[in-house]
Amino acid sequence: MAKGHTLYARVVLDSPLPQLDHPFDYRVPDALVEQIAVGQKVVVPLRAGNRRCDAWVIELLDEIDFSGRVADVDSIVTTVPVLPVELYGLARTIADRQAGSAVDVLRLAIPPRYVRAEKAFLSAVTHDAVTKVAPANSSREFHLFSGGVEELPTGRSVPRWTTSYAAAAAQQMQADRSTIIVLPDFRDIALVVEALDALGQTEHVVRLDAGLTGAARWTNYLRVLSGERVIVIGNRSSVYAPVASLGLIMLWDDANDAMREPLAPYAHPRDVALVRQEQAQCDLVIGGFVPGPASARLISLGYLQLRELGPKRRPLIATDAQTENQPSTTRIPSIVFTAGKQAIADGPVLVQVAKPGYSTGVRCTSCGTRANCNHCGGPLRLARQGANPSCRWCGRLEPNYVCRSCKSTSVASVGAGSEKTADELGRAFAGARVVVADGAHQIERVAGANTLVIATPGTEPIADGGYAAVFVLDGEIARAREDMDTDQQALNAWVSAAALARDDAPVYLSGTGPVLGKVLALREFVAFVTSLVREREQLGLPPATRAAVVTGSAQAIAAVRTEIRALPIRSILGPVPSGPEEQRLIITCDYKHALELATTLRALIVKTAQAPRPSARTQGQRISRLNVRMDDTWLSSSTTGGAS
Repeated sequence: MAKGHTLYARVVLDSPLPQLDHPFDYRVPDALVEQIAVGQKVVVPLRAGNRRCDAWVIELLDEIDFSGRVADVDSIVTTVPVLPVELYGLARTIADRQAGSAVDVLRLAIPPRYVRAEKAFLSAVTHDAVTKVAPANSSREFHLFSGGVEELPTGRSVPRWTTSYAAAAAQQMQADRSTIIVLPDFRDIALVVEALDALGQTEHVVRLDAGLTGAARWTNYLRVLSGERVIVIGNRSSVYAPVASLGLIMLWDDANDAMREPLAPYAHPRDVALVRQEQAQCDLVIGGFVPGPASARLISLGYLQLRELGPKRRPLIATDAQTENQPSTTRIPSIVFTAGKQAIADGPVLVQVAKPGYSTGVRCTSCGTRANCNHCGGPLRLARQGANPSCRWCGRLEPNYVCRSCKSTSVASVGAGSEKTADELGRAFAGARVVVADGAHQIERVAGANTLVIATPGTEPIADGGYAAVFVLDGEIARAREDMDTDQQALNAWVSAAALARDDAPVYLSGTGPVLGKVLALREFVAFVTSLVREREQLGLPPATRAAVVTGSAQAIAAVRTEIRALPIRSILGPVPSGPEEQRLIITCDYKHALELATTLRALIVKTAQAPRPSARTQGQRISRLNVRMDDTWLSSSTTGGAS
């Protein structure tokens, strides 16, 4: 570049302040002109005082539309362009869609920097010319799997869906394209990696998940940036991985609780994948045993093409769903003992229960009052037989519990968790090896006959060759969850357990109720979840509409109601109290008006953030702040107030 030429850097500040969520221009000093590049992280001064702030360079300009004095870039943090242009464009789109900040998206997408790991990577890597390969097509599909396990050449078994995902990723590698696979938890990641290893793809696999050390994650991120064709596997944030020549994005079980993003701006990886698929014009696959409501809606609209994969499976038998007026009177049906004892001689048997621990609750033996924690008010339980009661919410022990109603100190257990079920069935299956798998007991695999596995949803071990029989108990507990997605989540938990059985193995379910029992018997999962979405359409609730959950002070909520009055809103629920001096408002609108709503709410967030701090005379007054969560999937019956 010619000496004396002025260069400007347009940057986005790495600041949580919403009022700073827009580009800023800085002059590049002569000493940095030859070093600076788009995507680098730099340090820039702020106008107030002598403060400095990290920032990402999103553009380099020869001139800017500003005639005043422009501050200089202070220094370059790293010479590696860690923020590609495509990633910033995706982050900006997602932030605008979610009424959030682009920097919050970038903090999810870009791992924290580790200098030593970066130097080691840069000293070892060789940079080849990067050529882009156009995707062969641009398809969007939902793959509905029937379940089952497959044996790898190593002799170990994995769920059938993992080999399908691995084969699709290997096919993309043969076409010189990268793949991103987004999975709910570490168990799924390990299984897909194992399936990829069996296909000879080990050297192409790059993990980007929370199970890695910070240094390893930063090294893997740098490898993704290098332009190499890779198969990225990770949790929610891996959907942002800036791979070269992206050919395919795959998500598994998008309705899983673990796929719900808890960090601002709360964008679900499914929605990020849908946006990225359109921007990159790559293929998108969402898979599962039971589609979530959002996926079912897209299937019904024809936006996702439905493909049913896997062999026909035996019917799922609901043992107590024949008549609505005759529910099961026993927690463990007799079929568990008769069919279980017959099957266990041929292989492992799985029993899924709803809750971990010994009991699901505790009551006073004198008056029958439910026992609650004296600290937080949460329900008490017994973790194991003979243990002191402990709180299911905060975990505190209550060794000297006193009933608030009758002052009695004697308590009895209510319900049965994994530990108590293991005790009961262990006595019935004399001589069998009893294995408990729950949050406190992480068991990945079991093998061999005469093995009885008691597991909670999501913790079921893989049985080599598949389970000889599967029994699901406590269906009524799963159906009692206070969430709009209760029925879909219950079906998913049950079918996920059934999917681990052999293709010809019996599966029995208890407590399903007549409606879900029929759905299970006929395997009409897509039709059932689609019917739930149609009911939401009549009520104007997500995912048939987009919703914004807004929390803040009464003053801030009143300002929101005033500002959105002119917008094409479907409904306003609330406000209702959501905490000390705080209210909650739920706003719904059609998808075509959602960006307008998000923009309006974002402007209000910035406005309240810029409000002056309380003076000495009003120090006791609370600063008015707003929090907005678009498409909050935690909506339940407890969060809704009256419509206005």
